[in-house]
Amino acid sequence: MSEFLRQPRHAYEDPLARIWRLCAERVGFRVIRSREAYASADGCGNLLIATEDQFDPDDNLGQMIFHELCHALVEGDRGEGLPDWGLDNTRTGHPWREHACLRLQAWLADRHGLRDFLAPTTDFRVSFWDSLPADPFAVPPGQGGRRERSCVAARIGAWRASLPRWAAPLREALQATAGIAALVAGHGGPTAGQPASLVPLWDTATTPPTPHPAGHAAIAAYHAGATCGDCAWHDRRRHSLGCRHVPRARLRGNPPACDRYEPAAELDCQTCGACCREAYQAVEVSSRDPVNRRHPELVQVEATRRRLRRAGDRCAALTGGQQPGEGFACTIYPDRPQTCRDFTRGSANCLDARRRVGLSL
Repeated sequence: MSEFLRQPRHAYEDPLARIWRLCAERVGFRVIRSREAYASADGCGNLLIATEDQFDPDDNLGQMIFHELCHALVEGDRGEGLPDWGLDNTRTGHPWREHACLRLQAWLADRHGLRDFLAPTTDFRVSFWDSLPADPFAVPPGQGGRRERSCVAARIGAWRASLPRWAAPLREALQATAGIAALVAGHGGPTAGQPASLVPLWDTATTPPTPHPAGHAAIAAYHAGATCGDCAWHDRRRHSLGCRHVPRARLRGNPPACDRYEPAAELDCQTCGACCREAYQAVEVSSRDPVNRRHPELVQVEATRRRLRRAGDRCAALTGGQQPGEGFACTIYPDRPQTCRDFTRGSANCLDARRRVGLSL
């Protein structure tokens, strides 16, 4: 009898599993299903995810992979080489790194109407995620404001997400997930075998926000009333308005603010210091710059190159910024090199520096 049984020639794979496995592979990770871990990384390029029978009703492989990729973005190259990204959330001081991951996760998912669909299913869902505001990077000034460390780490993760290694794989996986959700949402009731009180996960996806005319972000309802003309990164041109996030953009009129909006009035060098800190590793000095003779102890000479000396990850001439709320200052400001003079507040280079240190998106 068995000789007449049909032999399967295909294997079914959950669409989200396929989408997010491919995304992980494109950025350099392999997904391994394991009963020895719920969701973690081994520091050798493998994401270890629990098997289907270990999942809760609101778990899915796509969400698990997305969460681990957000950890990779927050922790950077060093974290990728450490088991479980170097995290131990039982130790004092590490929960903020999980918070950074979740802020980034919410921000990336929001752009596709997937915040609830791709929400975490751990205890952090109740203790942190559910209390995030519409702007996941919004923190009251009394709690750290823009410089609150989980927000800074999450914004650096957002900057990494825009780099070539990550940008296309993440965007395409999120777009595909949202596309499937739009087709599936509303079809049928509770999942077979599950209590009727459980809402189908697909029905939690929402309509993605309206894309900004510049094409780089989404219009943000939580910046109601703000416009591109109010933003620190607008670029006023002769006959149009531009955006430093998208150098070639030409905007008609004065569009509403996107989710990268920053009030122009709040852009302050003395509360930033990004260009003098870890954003860049060298400040070139010309032989004609006054700093050579007035502050020779700060000039490092290597063959024919001159640079300002570094003190760790910052310029040796930079002071301040070591304590919460403490501003930055340059001890040689009147004699600063031409390189520093050319670096103007609100320029494209200024935006790049702020993104690298987690102050801007």
